[in-house]
Amino acid sequence: MELLYHEDIPIDLITEQLIGCKCENICRLEDNCTCLSKSGMSYDMNGLLTNFMNPIFECNSECVCSQSCTNRVVQRYLNDAEFTFESEYHTKTYVTNHPVMGRGLKAACEIQRGELVCVYLGEVIPYKEACLREALQLACYGRNFIMIMREYSDHHLVSETCVDGNSESWGSVKSKARLINHSCTPNLTVVPVRVDSFIPYLALFANKVIFEGTQLSYDYAQSVPSDKIRLSNTLCLCSSDSCRVYMPGV
Repeated sequence: MELLYHEDIPIDLITEQLIGCKCENICRLEDNCTCLSKSGMSYDMNGLLTNFMNPIFECNSECVCSQSCTNRVVQRYLNDAEFTFESEYHTKTYVTNHPVMGRGLKAACEIQRGELVCVYLGEVIPYKEACLREALQLACYGRNFIMIMREYSDHHLVSETCVDGNSESWGSVKSKARLINHSCTPNLTVVPVRVDSFIPYLALFANKVIFEGTQLSYDYAQSVPSDKIRLSNTLCLCSSDSCRVYMPGV
């Protein structure tokens, strides 16, 4: 399973290859790894995320390091996803029907803080297309399946990635990640992870220990500065103490 790309996404963003490292076996900061120099040591030796604030540059197909390198967490998920939905990653969660919020995902086992839960896969689309599809999906399903990740530097927007998890281009088999509900106090954090391309994968990591049977959630406005969050007219049902009352819009 991989990302698909809308025809209006610039081809150079898709095809321009990130530079690989020349490390032997496993990458380390002290060896001046070119990948780790971009985002630091993002994972511990067990593959758990240690820094939830920074975007990640994983090792890529041009790197000399081993496939068991600790800086290859998300791509192992993607390789696993290509072959089976009954793999280690895909048995971590199951689809459920919430009496109020509708379909969602729950943890099928205990998930450790920093553990990769899933990657939001679908079609990468321009922001204008995301706005159009949001309106259509709300009218059709009562919810939308558009994830938007905005990356800022010194409060200036430098990157905006929109992924439609319900794109018809994917056919009938779609990523379960599109069913994860919103919460104003979520147990998942979305992190942009770049492998071969400048367009990141949007990976969801547990930001706390999540016990079996717990509803999974992320903040749909996580990547937006608090003073720039645009709220929709849809009531938020997360019931947390810090609830914004209304759902974030795209």
